[in-house]
Amino acid sequence: MEQYYLEPYCQWKREKGYDAIEIELHGFNIDDVKVVLKQIEEGKSMISIMAENPRCLRKRFEIPNDIYNLEQIRALFWNGKLNIEIPKKVESNKLEISMPKFEFKRILKEDMKNKFISAVECLYANGKIPAFGFMLIASGLFAYKYYIQSYGI
Repeated sequence: MEQYYLEPYCQWKREKGYDAIEIELHGFNIDDVKVVLKQIEEGKSMISIMAENPRCLRKRFEIPNDIYNLEQIRALFWNGKLNIEIPKKVESNKLEISMPKFEFKRILKEDMKNKFISAVECLYANGKIPAFGFMLIASGLFAYKYYIQSYGI
């Protein structure tokens, strides 16, 4: 007598770092389910799901090896559903922007100087700097100038 395989209801979900396959296997328990991953040709693999008790279900998915990290596939059978998570390979689409060191130092120096001056102007405009504070700021400017000249920034 020939066995007939029914195809279970499946849902494919695309997430940010992985794709998930949810397969309805109500009426089956974990001992009835078999999940196999095998390479079918160069660059492609296949996930085969078979579930057998008096009923027989079968489902297959072709998976491209260049998109997914097949070493980290996870399967979880819970409450009549088989969930398979297939992590995506991390793509490096970041551009590296290199800036010469002297340009970076110049930008940093200008930025620090502008922030310091604007802070002093803001406090002075609001009348919150007494003479002692002004002396403190002047000594800070002197130290900053000495630091810049000493370390060649």
